[in-house]
Amino acid sequence: MNRNRYEPMLAKSAPAPFDSKDWIFEIKWDGIRAISYINDNLSIRSRNGKELVDSFPELEELKSLTHGAVLDGEIVVIRDGKADFQAVMERSRASTPRESSQMSHESPTTYVLFDILEKDGRPLVGLALHERKRVLKESVKEGKHIVLSVPVEKDGKVYYEAARAKGIEGIVAKKKDSPYESGVGSRSWLKVKKILSCDSVVFGYTEAREVD
Repeated sequence: MNRNRYEPMLAKSAPAPFDSKDWIFEIKWDGIRAISYINDNLSIRSRNGKELVDSFPELEELKSLTHGAVLDGEIVVIRDGKADFQAVMERSRASTPRESSQMSHESPTTYVLFDILEKDGRPLVGLALHERKRVLKESVKEGKHIVLSVPVEKDGKVYYEAARAKGIEGIVAKKKDSPYESGVGSRSWLKVKKILSCDSVVFGYTEAREVD
């Protein structure tokens, strides 16, 4: 049983894409960030600690693909080759097991895994990212709804432009030798995305709530 509970490591913003042999680059997925704990039972927790397994029953297949692991990733609904944020949020609001099961067929999710924090009771957060990536690949099989993120090395500018050309929001740059800083916004992870702006007049507002 995993005794440790982890909070996701967060990325700071970068002003522009860049190239570096010391960094890797991954897609910035627009979904629900989730850390999963896989032993005899499965728990998948959102950033605010909400249990997500009942909302996404198709992700139960994770139990057959690894064991004794704590994994970090993003739950997304893929449509036309990119993540549909509204669709995955609708999935998370399912109120009954029947509704969750029905929606899992209509809008199936994909859990994109990009980090491993623990294996067989051994914390891995102190290892360099490139070492954690190696352990992740060795420890987890891919399935119908479970995939491993495939990073690109060095060529961040080209990768960013390719992502934008496909309508993807942006990329995340990660320093190869960085440890996993649970619950911390770190300069070792940098999100690079296009910021859209417009001039507007505010007539009212709705108070913000925490997104899972």
